[in-house]
Amino acid sequence: MLNITDNEPKKIIKVESTKAYKLTSVPIFFNYLSKVMWTVLVLFLVILFVPWTQNVEGYGQVTAFRPEQRPQTIQSPIPGTIRQWFVREGDTVNAGDTLVFITEVKDEYFDPNLVENLTSELQAKEAALISYQDKAKALAEQIKALKESQEIKLQQALLKVQADSNEYEAAQMQFKFSEIQFKRTDTLYQEGVKSRFDWERSNQAFQDATAKLTAARNKYLQSKADLLGIRADFAEKISKAESDRQSAISDFFATTAEVAKLRSKINSINVRRSFYYVTAPQRGMVTRMTRAGIGENIKEGEPIMEIMPLQYQIAVEVFIRPVDLPLMHLGEKGRIEFDGWPAIVFSGWPSITFGTFGGEIIAIDNVLSENGMYRILMVPDKDDVPWPEQIRFGSGARAILLLKDVPVWYEIWRQLNGFPPEYYIPVGKGGSNGDKSKKTASK
Repeated sequence: MLNITDNEPKKIIKVESTKAYKLTSVPIFFNYLSKVMWTVLVLFLVILFVPWTQNVEGYGQVTAFRPEQRPQTIQSPIPGTIRQWFVREGDTVNAGDTLVFITEVKDEYFDPNLVENLTSELQAKEAALISYQDKAKALAEQIKALKESQEIKLQQALLKVQADSNEYEAAQMQFKFSEIQFKRTDTLYQEGVKSRFDWERSNQAFQDATAKLTAARNKYLQSKADLLGIRADFAEKISKAESDRQSAISDFFATTAEVAKLRSKINSINVRRSFYYVTAPQRGMVTRMTRAGIGENIKEGEPIMEIMPLQYQIAVEVFIRPVDLPLMHLGEKGRIEFDGWPAIVFSGWPSITFGTFGGEIIAIDNVLSENGMYRILMVPDKDDVPWPEQIRFGSGARAILLLKDVPVWYEIWRQLNGFPPEYYIPVGKGGSNGDKSKKTASK
């Protein structure tokens, strides 16, 4: 149709008010919604490729880095009865300050003059030591004198044995000679060559030689017996003196042991008496009394009170699952959220997290804890903001331990499949806070 007029139908007829237009046209709202949805889709696709920091979460509490800086329980070193308190809860004490006074409950320590009596007994034992020592020396001198006398007596006896032996040999020679002479004379007498007088004289000489031989033999045997008697007599005397000397030495050593025991007991009693006044081991504040009252009996090693050191280096102990333990390394960084401290946490983007504080792993336990998890110890990161001074021991803490950087889509896929974070080996330490560029994946 030719457009030969300036009157357009749109100007004359309101198309928007017609029913057909309303049924066929797209509302403006849907146009805006379409644009928003496309924008959201594009942003979602972009976000899928944004780096996401994998992490492991753990929960624990605030503690001290060094064991001597943690809350300490004061125990009774000995069993006793509480007689006087010198502090109360909330007091600040210095090292060596008296906390409580206790008295004895064992009857063996009731004697007020126990140390003096033991000292007197010790002096008596020490005097006995000198006596035993002198006795051993005297017996040693006696043994020496006996041995010298034995040597002289034996030499004399040996000389007498030698002389008697020579005399006995001479008597044997004379006996043999007389025997030969008598036999010869007897033969000649039988033949009538010798007279009766010669025979009797020869017989008399033979009898005299026999008597001398017998006497010499008896004398020689008596000399040998005397020699053996001297040896036996001196051996008995020396043995008795040696036995007495060994007894004196044995008594000396036994008394020495008793002296050592008495000295040890006296020293133990003196040390024990120093335990009557329980003192503070270090500077701190008395936080809680575990015992109360006067005249109450306490056992050895029983807690009396708790002291919190005033100077300490704060740390956080966090417990993680065993499956996450291989991902932990000494010196690795993390973010910590403390109970009661406002925080906005984006675990995958630590750079935009608010209200958390940097931490560094300083120790990792190799033994499973009682709760079935592994314990790690974290201290403040020197390159980060200092931790708040208002943090107190025992308050809860949540740690976000930073691992490898991966795309968001990969992290979503990993979470949907229930896979653990990727294992990595830290190549280097240092750099900026939470620098993941120095971590490489090891699959």
